[in-house]
Amino acid sequence: MKFNLLTYIFEVVNFFVLLWILKKLLYNPVISVLRRRKEYIEERIKKAEEAEKRAKELEEKYRKLMSELEKVKKEKLSEVMKEVEEEKERLYRRMKEELDAERKKFLESLEAEREEFLKEIEEEVIRSSLSFASRVLSRFADRSLHKKLFELALEVVENFGGDESVERELRSYPKVRIESAYPLGEEEVNIIREKVKDLFGFEPEVKVSVNEKLMAGVRISLASRVIDSSLEGQLSAYEKLLREKVESEGQA
Repeated sequence: MKFNLLTYIFEVVNFFVLLWILKKLLYNPVISVLRRRKEYIEERIKKAEEAEKRAKELEEKYRKLMSELEKVKKEKLSEVMKEVEEEKERLYRRMKEELDAERKKFLESLEAEREEFLKEIEEEVIRSSLSFASRVLSRFADRSLHKKLFELALEVVENFGGDESVERELRSYPKVRIESAYPLGEEEVNIIREKVKDLFGFEPEVKVSVNEKLMAGVRISLASRVIDSSLEGQLSAYEKLLREKVESEGQA
């Protein structure tokens, strides 16, 4: 086979023409597509990296936010628990104060009822004692006892002799009032008149009245002094003494 230079040259020219045609028709478009594809992929990769970065940033922010929320939740929960404890303590104190007040009120009411009950018992005892004493004394209330009580009153009048204050009162108001359980005779009235005259040096006006409630004895008003030797007066003195005795025992 002979070497043909023209054929060789022609084939070489065809080869380069083919290369040129391939470059124009295939290579450049393919390269352009590949370049665009590469740029697209790089852009997607870049966007993906940016998205991943943003995702990591968001995740970090989320983690920080959750951490802060957890912290705030714990703080709020602690505050709420503290407020609940304070409110519970306040309600407990209030309930205790109300219960103490009710208890004190109940005890005071109970004590008041007790005092009232004791007073009623004491009053009933005093009334019963006085009633009994009055019935007993009324059986002995006669003129004989009346006379002895009248003589006792005269002895008490003698004790006022020399009392300047009584004398001054009598001189400014020279009257003697006598209440008697039985009518007094003129002799008995004169005895009182003479007794006052001997003690104070002047004769007073004597006014006598009958008071059957005295049962026996007399009540003599000598100026501002009252001499009570009547059974009724003795009962009053006994009642006063009995009340004082009951009160002193109750306080003890």
